[in-house]
Amino acid sequence: MAFFKHPLLKENTVEYREYQDIIARRVVERGNSLVVLPTGLGKTIIAILVAIHQLEKNPGKKVLFLAPTKPLVSQHYESFAKLTELNSLGLLTGETKEAERRKIVEESQVIFATPQTIENMLFRGDMNLKDFALVIFDEAHRAVGEYAYVFIADRYAKENPEGLILAITASPGGTREKIQEIMKNLFIKNVEVKTEKDEDVKKYVPGKRERWIYVEFPEEFQEIRALGNESIKEVLERLKEMGVVNTSSPSRVSKKQLLELQETLAREARSNPSAYGIIPYVSALVKINHLMELLETQGLTAFWKYLEKLKRDKSKGAKLLASSPRFAKMEHIARKLLEKSVEHPKLEKLVEILEKKPVPTIVFTQYRSSAKLIENRLNRESIPCRRFVGQATREGDKGLKQKEQAELLEKFRNGEFRVLIATSVGEEGIDIPSVDLVVFYEPIPSEVRKIQRAGRTGRKAPGEVVYLITKGTRDEAFYWASKHKEREMRKTLEELASTDTQLQKTLAEFISLEMPKNPTIFVDTRELKSGIVEKLKNLGVTVKEIKLEVGDYLISERVVVERKTAKDFVNSIIDGRLFDQARALVENFQRPILLIEGDNFFERNIHPNAIRGAIASLVMDFGIPIVHTRDLDETAELLATMAKRELKNGKLARLRGEKKPTTDKELQLYLVEGLPGVGPELARKLLRKFKTVEGVFTANEKELKTVEGLGPKRAKEIRRILTKEWTEEKD
Repeated sequence: MAFFKHPLLKENTVEYREYQDIIARRVVERGNSLVVLPTGLGKTIIAILVAIHQLEKNPGKKVLFLAPTKPLVSQHYESFAKLTELNSLGLLTGETKEAERRKIVEESQVIFATPQTIENMLFRGDMNLKDFALVIFDEAHRAVGEYAYVFIADRYAKENPEGLILAITASPGGTREKIQEIMKNLFIKNVEVKTEKDEDVKKYVPGKRERWIYVEFPEEFQEIRALGNESIKEVLERLKEMGVVNTSSPSRVSKKQLLELQETLAREARSNPSAYGIIPYVSALVKINHLMELLETQGLTAFWKYLEKLKRDKSKGAKLLASSPRFAKMEHIARKLLEKSVEHPKLEKLVEILEKKPVPTIVFTQYRSSAKLIENRLNRESIPCRRFVGQATREGDKGLKQKEQAELLEKFRNGEFRVLIATSVGEEGIDIPSVDLVVFYEPIPSEVRKIQRAGRTGRKAPGEVVYLITKGTRDEAFYWASKHKEREMRKTLEELASTDTQLQKTLAEFISLEMPKNPTIFVDTRELKSGIVEKLKNLGVTVKEIKLEVGDYLISERVVVERKTAKDFVNSIIDGRLFDQARALVENFQRPILLIEGDNFFERNIHPNAIRGAIASLVMDFGIPIVHTRDLDETAELLATMAKRELKNGKLARLRGEKKPTTDKELQLYLVEGLPGVGPELARKLLRKFKTVEGVFTANEKELKTVEGLGPKRAKEIRRILTKEWTEEKD
């Protein structure tokens, strides 16, 4: 085994991994960086490599390592102590006395602290950020809103512009806006991303298997749900009359939308008192929606606890609900069912899973009441378990202090019990050992939390993740929401991390303006290892490599081919990719084609009717023709034939491989991004500066150079291409 070698690293302690080496080098070369790496792949090691480089390069300077919780801060402190030759390490938390803090800051080379502690010290003037060559922000996805990370990064950037920022996380967020907000708040210039599928990472990833176990929504709960949905519909009708919402369908309004509406009305009420009359109805809607979520995803115990809480709630929204005859009827039915000990079928299924697989397991659930219910049930079945909750005491349920949490985790690590029942406290910021099995008692709509939960297994040995999903309920909606957000996050990160100039070029830079003699196919970069590219070249096809957002093989402006092996076709049905891709294909191309290669459809346990149903939907609902090929050779020959036919008909691929713009704003960005060296962010800056596309195109070289990030070479090239005369002939 090879090891990293450095005077500040303990000899033969840090295993050499090329991807960690490359990322660390890029961080110090390219400046402030966001590193996104799955749990267990060594984000802390990268932080150590960058830290020792900065300390060696900047004698007399210090490093500040920030993490959200005291246990996580202590964990990083211990990692540095174990792996480096650095002797002057300092640990700062809210419990450190004020006089000791100043001494630790003065004497330590590397300081480990919670952000709130550092924020307070900066307010008091007890710390000078000019002394630091590097600040590390762990769990960087927290750097939004008013969180202390934002303030610290801003002060550091202003007081020490030469300093380096390293932000690390397993999951920054599911939307481009969220990721860009984090990047802006932490002054990020460079993004480094690795996934478990990357070739240089695969060998270090034992892997994890995912299973979805469905249970039926109990018939006994149906009447309660019907009453709840009637209440939701009634309140929505009232809000619709007020002009606040445009639907009365319960399925069309999400919890997120309701909470955002509640916040908006609260802000408006400061200047518009009439908003106060609307707030109780929105509040009632939030509460009844949550009550139904508990019934569908958790069962009667959680439902009953919240119902009792609503009866004690003195707010206008709660009173609005409690005064309804439906509320009393729901309470009556729930009481009768509890007396009969009727519970959610998830509980029985969980027991079955844990009995069949007696391995170290974490069961994640959102709610303490459910955690308590699960603990009691597992104890009755003699399955050794303990509940792991946060520090706060809620409604008489005493929390666990940090010392108690640490002791409990140590017992779990030592095998004194095999099932840890964790609420959200177990998702982030605590050194929970890797386990063989993770069970989601309920899916969650947050992609960040989903990744954190699943990341507790498959780190040192193959693991398994099981999702308990109630059919026809919010469980299904939440699961697909998190999957969609995770896909969007990966896609956005890949775009932001695309530092290879070949990938950054638009298709316009690859295509000549003359009519080509040979057919040209533009191939998505993810297809380069399939073996088809070489076969196409042998068939006389010119192949251009490009990152396509839609499809795998761009044949012409109107024709795109999505290629799937039979196995991938089945997987895309299971994980929900298929119909998202189908929708994108028909929205962006006149002639989309789905090509299925091979016939091994039944490697995974899926009913043939599911495959037939998916094919029928693609053909009949989306209008996408499906063609089958036996192998790579037949696929390449078919693609070449399509390309030759399109060339004969005078059809060329359109200049850029993005999705078609659908709004004025998207079209404006689309046009400006077509200029040489102009990406999405620079396009926005140009439009902000010159107001219109015409303004950008008519700006002279001097005016263009006034835009931040647009240097003289790029300005000159933009003017050159805008003023160059078009010709059908070769240059």
